[in-house]
Amino acid sequence: MGIVYQGNKGLIKSFVEETVKYKNALIEPGKTEAEVKLAPLSSGEVERILLKLDMLAMEKACPPVAIMIAEEAESILTLIRMVKVESKAEFAGILGAGSNLDIAWLRARDVGGALLNPAATANKGLYGGTSGGVYTWLQSFTANTSDDLIPDQIMAEEAGVIHLGAIDPVEVPKLNAILFTLAGIPTPAQSLPFNIRQSFGSETLPFVRFEKPIIVGPEKRQRIDVMPNITGDSKFQLMSLLVAKAEDLTL
Repeated sequence: MGIVYQGNKGLIKSFVEETVKYKNALIEPGKTEAEVKLAPLSSGEVERILLKLDMLAMEKACPPVAIMIAEEAESILTLIRMVKVESKAEFAGILGAGSNLDIAWLRARDVGGALLNPAATANKGLYGGTSGGVYTWLQSFTANTSDDLIPDQIMAEEAGVIHLGAIDPVEVPKLNAILFTLAGIPTPAQSLPFNIRQSFGSETLPFVRFEKPIIVGPEKRQRIDVMPNITGDSKFQLMSLLVAKAEDLTL
């Protein structure tokens, strides 16, 4: 068992259905806390979630990301409970099927995909590709020209995403700011100090952790814009976790 499980043993308990005011993540801009309805979780579900997060954290290869997930486990649980309100099915991870919930890293192809973009709008942001196929994080940027990393979209009814941070595995990262717009309300832009490199196994990788996790729950609207300060290619990738039904987490 890794850092996520060991550091969050206190979360292993049963949670009842409840409405809470949550303040450890950004859910509604302009509010220090957001009122959210949360589904119940059994202690067994919580244990499965923490074990799955340990696997996703890649602790030995990526210590900073593992620490980030461990420290934000409560917010990740909150998102799962928000999605469970809609799905009505328990978290089962790899053992699940159908409407059982699971969690995975957000992929480039998810930008514009059915879970983030159920309306199938034509504009799929930077990673839409010429025919709507989304396969790579590699993109070219122009200095001082903002781009919509994720265009204005509304989450699917039984899915949610939590944005924790970002990486840019190129020698010279090109982006220096990111801005989240939730429900049409822009938040203050956050800097991306990629010049401060953190340990990534035997290498170094530009890694940035957002000031607070950003939770986009079921049927919630989001847009993400980035600002490059250097012209050139980037592999900027959101370190975001996607929660959805097993049947919707497809290739």
